[in-house]
Amino acid sequence: MSRRNDAVKVYEVPTYKQMFPYIMPERCDSLVYQNMVLDLTNAVAFIKENKRSDGSGYRIFELFIAAMMRTISLRPELNRFIANYQYWKRNDLSVNFFVKEDYTDDATEHSMPVYFSEEMTLEQMSKLIDDAIIEQRKPSNETVTDRAILFFLKFPKPLIRMIASFIRMLDRHGKAPKALSDADGLHTTLFISNMGSIGLGGGSPHHHLFEWGTTSLFVTMGVMKRVRRSIGDSKTYTDTMEVGFTVDERITDGFYFTKSIKLLQDLLNNPQLLTVKPILPPPPLSKKEYRQKLKAARKAS
Repeated sequence: MSRRNDAVKVYEVPTYKQMFPYIMPERCDSLVYQNMVLDLTNAVAFIKENKRSDGSGYRIFELFIAAMMRTISLRPELNRFIANYQYWKRNDLSVNFFVKEDYTDDATEHSMPVYFSEEMTLEQMSKLIDDAIIEQRKPSNETVTDRAILFFLKFPKPLIRMIASFIRMLDRHGKAPKALSDADGLHTTLFISNMGSIGLGGGSPHHHLFEWGTTSLFVTMGVMKRVRRSIGDSKTYTDTMEVGFTVDERITDGFYFTKSIKLLQDLLNNPQLLTVKPILPPPPLSKKEYRQKLKAARKAS
């Protein structure tokens, strides 16, 4: 099967990596964890400078997601996933995150995928994120995810297992309806958890990836910290945040991922870059284009 309704097949994959889905068939066989302390000093200054007269403006959460989305747009291997032993590049750019109605133990928690286009600016992405948060925080508001889960839980357990197996088979072959992928929230480019919003100290924990769905990248945000330094008579400070990355190592290599994290830090150092549209890299080669490239390489050698 070389077609999916949510992605295009990636043909230009190094030979050794083509074996990865066979020797590491499960996503949880392939997890790589990385903790990074990101410098947010310029990002915080940018937010303060762009605060509106009514007090509204950007928040670190929105700015960080926008920087992640821009990084992935410019580093498209991060938007890949493995399904049915093949490499795929998503047709969309998306993020999923949980939002609690309020900060109490009993408060309902919702999630809803947010979709972007790769050329979107910070202002456009921020509005979509804000709208999603407002919608999810409405009291007793059931999202499409909640409704889908409640619907399936009405069936007997053996039937639920059969339905889940059937949906998994459809998803493996790229035939699951978009409504189902929207409902489960595990078919997004990125799943993000803002642990700092609940005041969790002691660093940013790692989160596993899910076998269900296609999400290949999970990010946890820790608590922001201000590190103060004295150099002679002058005093300086740095705003930092520890971030935990969990990635399916099959989608790209360590060098590519490391350069991507450096790009993320560059964007956070220069958030004004997010206010303009990016120059995007070319799309993946089609099967025909890939064959032509191989043919040309053979002739050249």
